[in-house]
Parts: sequence; structure tokens; C-alpha cells
Amino acid sequence: MNVCFRTGILVVFMYLVLVGNCTLQAVDNRIQQLYAEAKTEEQEGNLDSAVQKYLAILRLDAKLPAAHNNLGKLYFQQARYEEAIKSLKRACQLDPSLAAPRVLQGLSFYQIGDFASARSELQAALKLNPSDRNARLFLARSLIELEDRTTALKLLLQLQQQDPKNAEVLFTLGSLYSSLAETTLGAIQTVDPDSYLIEVLLGRYAELKQVYADAIEHYQKAIQKAPDVSDLYYRHAHALWLSGDYQKALAEFQRALKVNPYDYRASWEAARILLADNPEEAFRLSNRALELKSDIPGALAIRGRALLALRKPKEALEDFKRVTALNPEDATIHYQLARAYRQLGQLEEAAKETAIHERMQKEAHTPKEEKASPSQ
Repeated sequence: MNVCFRTGILVVFMYLVLVGNCTLQAVDNRIQQLYAEAKTEEQEGNLDSAVQKYLAILRLDAKLPAAHNNLGKLYFQQARYEEAIKSLKRACQLDPSLAAPRVLQGLSFYQIGDFASARSELQAALKLNPSDRNARLFLARSLIELEDRTTALKLLLQLQQQDPKNAEVLFTLGSLYSSLAETTLGAIQTVDPDSYLIEVLLGRYAELKQVYADAIEHYQKAIQKAPDVSDLYYRHAHALWLSGDYQKALAEFQRALKVNPYDYRASWEAARILLADNPEEAFRLSNRALELKSDIPGALAIRGRALLALRKPKEALEDFKRVTALNPEDATIHYQLARAYRQLGQLEEAAKETAIHERMQKEAHTPKEEKASPSQ
């Protein structure tokens, strides 16, 4: 009797296990089906339907961090930031090693103006994934809002070094510089209302806004207030050059060099203006600049072009090669390299450099989306 009873219990237990396994398998299958349907809805732009699919998944299994993360991402895309934060927070609780939901939490907090929480989440995300540039950008923006401009500036300069052509980084950096300039200007005006430095800051700010006439006027006023400060003459000349008034700029660069013969900036920028009409003087001035500072890509390019004009392609070639080492992103230097090779009679090398120039020019005008396409 006892044997029969025990056998019966065992049979019932095995039956329950079998039924339980079947039920779990059915749940897993349903979750996979709902996930596939959610991704399809998302790809077709039906975000509300996709949200409902993920909610259905979580009703079947509330401990799936990926489902909470994906739901939070959809809420974020719909600007439902408070709901996004709740879902993303749950994803992080379930799997603290996930960086993506922390980044999205940080972005959500940033969007609702909770910059302290944004900073906290983005810092945590970067500990998990230090290479996430978007997280670093929005951490910098959060820090700016929290008036921690020094740390923000450090982050933005790192980002600019890694990606010099990122418009979002450049915009944020420009905004920060403007904010710093305004703060500094106010402090100087309080301490010394008649300081020439006020005019310098206003001039630099006008340059950033590309209002060159105003910049020129501010630098002129600065010179009147502090005629012994040699840097002001270069800034005035450079603003004239930016405005397109090359002859006045040349005269002011020459004036700057009389005040300070060691100003390598004035030397090579004057050479740039003289290059077409007076390559000998352009060579002398650019050469002098490079004697003072040997690693100026612009000065090397100008000296190389002057050497080409003077029919010295071998020396020009060396200058152009140095430019490519200092500034690999400069497409125009490959055009100059091609000219130098042609003067040397090395037509095969000239053709190679021409091809590189054309490819880089084409890439520079190709939208990022097209570059990222798998077909490229």
C-alpha cells in the first residue's frame, strides 16, 4: 500500500513537472513572438503598438531587463520622459551592468531639466562604457547647466579632439565659450571698466559670430588703450584678413612684425597674402615663421607653394609631406603634392595624390548617413 502510494505521488510529481515545463516553454515562445512583433511595429514607426507589445511581454515576465530597456527607449522616443525613467531604472535594477539604459535615463533627466540626476546617471554610464561619446556630450551639457564649466570644457575638448567635425560638439563648445566670455567680461568690467581686455574679449566674441567689422573696431580700440601690447596688432590684422580686406590686413601684419619681429603668426599669414604676387617674399616670411615654430601646418603649406612657384619641387615635396603628418585630414595638401610630383616628372605619384585628393573631397561632401550605409 505504501509502495503504491509513493508510486502515485511520484507519477503526480512527474506530471506536474512536465506540465510546468510545457507552460514555461509556451511562455517563452509567446515572449519571442511578442518581441518580434514589437520590433516590426517599431521599424514601421508604430511606436504605440510596439509599447503595448513590450507591456504584454512584461506581464508574462516582469524580470526581463531588455524588455524594460526597450520599453524605456520607446517612451524616450515619444518624449514620455517620466515613464521612460521608470522603465529604464527598473532595467538597471535588474541588470546593473547595462550601460545603455543609464545613458537613456541621463538623457531623459536632461530633457526634463533635472541636470543633477542627468549628471549622476551619465557618470555611472561612462564608468560602464567610457567610449560612449553621446553620454560624454550630454554629461558636458548637464555640467554647463550646473555651472561646472571647467569640467565641461575638459570633456568637450576631448570630444573635439576625437571628432573635430562633430557639429553638436562644436555648437556646445561655442556656447560654452560664449558663456565664459560673458562671465569673464562682466568680472573685468567690475574690476577695471576701462581695461583694454574688455575690447579684446568683445573682438573675439565678434569673430566667433563672424561679425568681422565689429571685431576690427574692438581691436582698434584695444590698441588705442594699450599700444604696447604686441598681440593686439596681430589680432587686428587677422580680423582684417577674415573680413576679406587683404591689402589692409597685409599692412597690419607688417605693422605687427615691426612691433614684434618674433610673431610667427603675423609672419606666415602675411606670406599667405603675398604668395601669388611675390613668392620670394612669401618664402622668406613663411621660412622665418618656421624658424620660430617648426610645426605650423599652414606655414609649411605656404612655404611649399612658394617653393613650387620658385621651381624647387623637391624642397616643396618635403614641406607638403610634413603637412600630411601634422594634419592628415587636409585634403588640399594632396593636390599640392600632385603638383610637386608633376614638376619632378613623377607622373604616377602625381596621379596617386590626385586620386587621394578627389576621394577626400568626395568624402567631405558625403552625408554621414550615406557613409554609414552597409552598401558603402
